[in-house]
Amino acid sequence: MLKTLGVALAVLPICVAVQAGDPVELNCRIEPHVRVDVSSSAEGVVSEVMVSKNASVEVGQVLAKLEASLEAATVDLRQLQAELESDVDAQELAYEFATRNLKRVKGLYDKKAASFAELDKSKTEHELAAQQLQQAKDRQRQAVMEYKRAQADLERRTVLSPIEGVVTERYKEPGEHIYFEPIVQIAQLDPLKVEVFAPAHLYGKIKIGMNAVVTPELLIVRKHYNARVEEVDKVIDAPSNTFGINLSIPNPRLDLPSGLKCKVAFPDVASQTGLLDN
Repeated sequence: MLKTLGVALAVLPICVAVQAGDPVELNCRIEPHVRVDVSSSAEGVVSEVMVSKNASVEVGQVLAKLEASLEAATVDLRQLQAELESDVDAQELAYEFATRNLKRVKGLYDKKAASFAELDKSKTEHELAAQQLQQAKDRQRQAVMEYKRAQADLERRTVLSPIEGVVTERYKEPGEHIYFEPIVQIAQLDPLKVEVFAPAHLYGKIKIGMNAVVTPELLIVRKHYNARVEEVDKVIDAPSNTFGINLSIPNPRLDLPSGLKCKVAFPDVASQTGLLDN
């Protein structure tokens, strides 16, 4: 009987309950949320760089300008052409005269005091005046569009900041020629991004929206910072058997620099949970 019972127990899987351990803690690095190499959409010579390294910049702030004397002169010329009304005014007068003349000749024709040839000539002159007036208006609209195009070409030679952040690199100086190369680099430091590589066995346990606690290697203001999981890789890297996680740390006063090594703990993920099957 005991021998039979022993065989049965040997067949059954043995389940060992494992108590929840300490929260999972992983190595991490604090990086800028976004790092942008800002370039110009036009080729040219840098005339002025408006910001220095470590300067704080706002969205839309002027960072640099390219030499644009020709483009500025073109804008002035196109603006003058767009604002000219004399051509349209002259054609309107001609059209009004042709309209009155047609009406007068038609009245005379109805009274048998004018020939059909005179009436036909008046109609033709009236139609020609209408077409010439329309052509003058079309030329004015074209001049307005060319003015807007010249403005857009001039604006391309002013480099604006696409994000709010801090200038981390200044690649070009006044007098240097650029061919779509970056002029400055800007890093967005609020929020900061925390990069983590977690072992594969944690996949599925760390989810987007989960809270975490980040401890920088260098204690600047306080010891711990609250973070939130923003991204989790969908693919596990086979050689390292890890997957990437990105977290976000609010940094409104910019008191925490980027580039620091750190530790990140996930309070909702214990190092050991559940049952282990042997």
